[in-house]
Parts: sequence; structure tokens; C-alpha cells
Amino acid sequence: MLLVVLIALNAFAGSRHKPGGTLSIALVSPAAAVDPSSADAPVDAFRLSLTHQPICKLVEFSRPGPQTLRMSANVDPKLILEALTHGGTLGAQLGAATVTGRDIDVALKSPAPEIEKTLCHPAFSVPVAPFKTNGNKLEALIDQPLGRPYLDAITLTATDARGAERFFAQRRVQAVAGSSNSTGAPQLFVTALLLGPDSAHLRSAIESGIDREQLARMFVPAPSSPLHGLLPDSAAIAPSAKPKPLETPKELTLLFDEGAEHEKALAQRLQVKLQPFGYRVALKPVARAELKKSPPSANEFALRSFALPPSSSGALLAWLQMSGQGARAAALLWQLDAIPKELAVQLAKELPVIPLVTRGLGVTVTNDVQHLTYDAMGLPRFDDVFLGAE
Repeated sequence: MLLVVLIALNAFAGSRHKPGGTLSIALVSPAAAVDPSSADAPVDAFRLSLTHQPICKLVEFSRPGPQTLRMSANVDPKLILEALTHGGTLGAQLGAATVTGRDIDVALKSPAPEIEKTLCHPAFSVPVAPFKTNGNKLEALIDQPLGRPYLDAITLTATDARGAERFFAQRRVQAVAGSSNSTGAPQLFVTALLLGPDSAHLRSAIESGIDREQLARMFVPAPSSPLHGLLPDSAAIAPSAKPKPLETPKELTLLFDEGAEHEKALAQRLQVKLQPFGYRVALKPVARAELKKSPPSANEFALRSFALPPSSSGALLAWLQMSGQGARAAALLWQLDAIPKELAVQLAKELPVIPLVTRGLGVTVTNDVQHLTYDAMGLPRFDDVFLGAE
């Protein structure tokens, strides 16, 4: 009997994985260093997740009353309060907050049944993380609320897709973030068109002339999917009737993020598809920050990429924010909670936006990278990863 117990204990001890090791990751990214604070692209949001955590991971939620959201914080409540101010229109459902010890009570402006999920959006990130930056290396933080990660460190190498594949094949890295591998995780990073004023004919031309399935398959790196409405699970909408070509050709400028290769590819495709409708489209690459400053003016339209929260009501608020109509949120809050899918159809007709595709972050790892999980945004979580035998 004693022998059986000893064997069981030895087997249990052998199955436990000790902390340690450095994981090398190749990032399919155009730059060695980017500002991840906007988190509009999957790879940027992934970088942010290594040094920050969204509010939903740092608190325990409860509802002491129908119009109160309580967050019991595992960190300094001041950090949570500060992060709540960063969400813009995404935080439209939140009212005044009061702090008692570690508990933060937030008044709700509507029932907000999915607000806990909305607070998983990168915009609500707190600078509390499993790793800290030290030069070109991310080192594990031993004393942090979620417990230390198994890994001692992570090294990041920014490169293009071919470079990442080469590094992985040569065993110079153990993981590629931004590969074409489809994980089955949610794809919540959207690329859409934002229209300028008086764009009814242009909208009809785009909606009747594009094939979203083709755009996702041929012009956007995998994993990607067509987006037919404002919500990822929207059913396909019948295409608009094809409008007659303009009698007098019209010159338009299509703005896109100069650092987003998939936006450049989509812009070039739209340029070709709109020509038969009488539009002469000039392409204009713009810095991402500049692109966000103001909506398109007359004779302009723009590609915009942004992240949706993993909730229907939060996603619709994100669309309002992107389209510059965040002021409408207050009047729509109760509808957002009650009938988000029906409201999504209504807003799709009213907002100056055309959804195109959704994207996720493909990840490829070697066999020794074990226990890789994904968060609510579909991003890989390397804080629980350990290195085992191949």
C-alpha cells in the first residue's frame, strides 16, 4: 500500500511544471516598437496584453442592485478608476463610481447585462501585468496579483510573415504571433469603411460591388472572416441593388492606415471595383493617429480598423464611437441592452459605415510550448504557458 502511495506522489510531482525558461516569439509586425495603446490591430493588442491586463481580469464582479456594478479589485482601486476613463463611448453605460476599501461601486445608466464582457476590451487596460519590459526582453513579475507566470522571460522579434516563417523553421523562435494559423478563437478586430457626407450612391456601389468572402480570403491575412453586419454573428444581408454609373465621373480619395498592409490591399481592390460605377479613386496612406482625428470630408472615405468588445451592446457602442456618433449612445442605452441584434440592423442602415472583414491573431508554436490559452478578445495568453519536453 505504501509503495502505491509513493508511486502516486512521484507521478504527481513529475506532472507539475516548474517555473522557468525564456520563450522567443516572432511578431508579424511592421516595426520593432509600436505604441500599443490604441490596440486597433491584433498584434498590437497582443503586445499590450503582455504588459497590461483588462479590468475584467483584475476584479471580481457582482451586482448588489439592478443599477449597480460592484468590482472587488485585486489591485489598487485607483488604477481601475483611471482605466474606466479610457474607454470613451464604450463606457457610456457607466456612471459615477464610489470606492469602499477594495470595492468599487459603479452606477449603471441602463441594466447593462454584458458590461462585464465589455470591460475585457483593451481600451480598459491597467498597467498591471505578468511581464515587465527590460530592453528587448519581457521579464516575469514575481509579485503581482494574478501570480507569477511560469516563464522567466519572453523575447520579441518583429519581422514580416516570411521572416517569421523562416525563423520558426530554423528553430530560432518557438512561437509566431501573426501567423496564418486559424485557432478557432473569436475574431474581434474589424476593418470597415467610414463614409463621408452625401454618400448614398457610393454606399450602394460598394455594397453591390464587393464580395466580402473574397476580400477576407484573398486580401486579408488569415485568420479572417467576412463581416456582413455590425455584429460578428450577423447573418448575411442581401446586396444592394446595383446603381447606375455616374453620368459624370467623380473623383474620390480613399484614406487608409499607412502601416496596415491589409488596408492597402483592400484599398487597391476597392479602387478597381468602384471604377465601373464612375468613381476615380485616389489612394492616400495616412498615419493611424491622423486618420482618427476627424471623419472623412466631402469627396473622401476611409478604411478604419478597430477592436470590438466581446459583447453585443459593447460592439454597437464601438461602432458609434468609430463613426463619430458617440453622442447618440445615451439615447440608445436601453435599446442596446434589450434588442442588440435588431438595433444592429437599424444602425447599419443609419451609420455612415460599411463593415468588411474581421481579423484574429494566428499563432503557431513548437510542441514544447504547452498550455496556450486564449482570452475573451481571442488573444493568446502566454502567462500560463510552460515549456515542456517536445
